[in-house]
Amino acid sequence: MQKVLITGGSEGIGYAFAEYYSSIGSEVFLVARNRMKLIDIKNTLENKYHNAVNMICMDLSLQNSASTLYEQVKDENIDILINNAGCGYTERFWKIDIEKEEKMVMLNDMTLMSLTKLFFRDMKKRHDGVILNVSSTGAFQPGPYIAGYYASKTFVASYTRAVYEEAKEYGVRIYCLLPGPVATDFYRKSGVKAPMHAMKSDKVVAYTIKHMKKKCFIIPGVMNRIVRFLPESIRIYFIKKTKWKNIQKKRG
Repeated sequence: MQKVLITGGSEGIGYAFAEYYSSIGSEVFLVARNRMKLIDIKNTLENKYHNAVNMICMDLSLQNSASTLYEQVKDENIDILINNAGCGYTERFWKIDIEKEEKMVMLNDMTLMSLTKLFFRDMKKRHDGVILNVSSTGAFQPGPYIAGYYASKTFVASYTRAVYEEAKEYGVRIYCLLPGPVATDFYRKSGVKAPMHAMKSDKVVAYTIKHMKKKCFIIPGVMNRIVRFLPESIRIYFIKKTKWKNIQKKRG
């Protein structure tokens, strides 16, 4: 039985991956901070698909959390690691709380990098395994009024593309998922509403599963793939305008 570890697995894309892998008979390990959500998901998926769902309640924005998580599951021989946990904030960069943004970088980048290293070492020994790191189309340009989040996702894309090249010869497949707007709770936590054109999580997951083949970057949505090739100045202008409107809406 395939074993799949999903961080940020209690909602959105993480939950959609959990449901997919449960539906095909995998044993799922879900990592999130909210114990009540994890309990609800465990009960829902186990009752629906009759496969084991394991809960790990943990805050991955804390230092050394990657090592702590790895130690808990290292004997399980995880086949697939999905580094999905992440957060971000929309505001003028100097107004975003420093401690909150430092934790964001720990969660989005440092923990992801450490988990990739730790689990890759085991997969390398088996000459088999998959690691999927979740970035964003925000990685392709700077993001005014969401600067820290976009920069953190640029790190994820760059890091994953590099280690993809290194991992090839060892039989371990490493991918980077770069979704555009997705209708998840991320927007509410950021203080704004999801845009009308946001994709549904299950559609993102279906596209990802289908395209985990040769290329490292996986970009769901035709428009997301097209917009990437617009001049950077146009993309930055659009982001700046959109995020500023979001800030004004948030303030009422």
